[in-house]
Amino acid sequence: MGLDIVLLTIYFICIGYLVYQMVLAVEADLEDRVAFIPDPDSLGRALADQLTRQGLSADLGQVETALPPPLKPQMGMTLTPPARRPEARLPSEADGLIAVQVLPQGPQPLKPLLGLTVQVLNQTQAFQVAVDWDRSSFTQMNNQARRVIRHTPGTRMDLGLPQVVSVVNPNQLLSAVATSEDCFSLNPDTQLLQVAMPLVDPNRLLSVPPPVRVYALDLALTITPVIGRGARPLVLLLPFRFQVERLVAQSPVPYRQWWPK
Repeated sequence: MGLDIVLLTIYFICIGYLVYQMVLAVEADLEDRVAFIPDPDSLGRALADQLTRQGLSADLGQVETALPPPLKPQMGMTLTPPARRPEARLPSEADGLIAVQVLPQGPQPLKPLLGLTVQVLNQTQAFQVAVDWDRSSFTQMNNQARRVIRHTPGTRMDLGLPQVVSVVNPNQLLSAVATSEDCFSLNPDTQLLQVAMPLVDPNRLLSVPPPVRVYALDLALTITPVIGRGARPLVLLLPFRFQVERLVAQSPVPYRQWWPK
């Protein structure tokens, strides 16, 4: 009986040791992650202020924690365009929503970002949305403005020329990648512009104090009624700001660090 207990004890110790080594092997493959945390407060304040300055109600614009499909269920802004007739104030008379989102957000692999994905959803029936890339800007840490370029693979464009605005007509969705002018270089073999450096380097941002681990895309939009001669367009400059934080990889087995003790 005593020998059986000794053998069982040795057996369970070996099994436990093998499981422990498997956990260590899994942990060795884990990588630290980074979180891109949006700032809804600055976006909400800017949206309300710009609507008010143009004689509209601040309630027309809202910052949502999760946008509806086909957009990602993450932070963004929605806008109910002003009624075409001053007396048309009922919700049933609304033309639908315009939603804007900048990605990525939340936990991501600790890898450089070559660009930011801009998504604009136009669910209205009578409004046209135009994204003006040349009037937009990108900033990082020191708030030095950098020119925004819509990245189109295989382009031969001259960066010195003005960019064409991206138009989102009723019931359309725009998904575009935006980067900065200084991230491009010319490939000598193909004579095509290519992204030579990342727009956002999380490792570089994580090396500075937390208050300056930020970047922002100020996106310029113009919303114009499709029908209505002489109608005044709505102009917005939306500040999508992000804080960068490190996420340390966690052990797949809770309390693993206590085992050796």
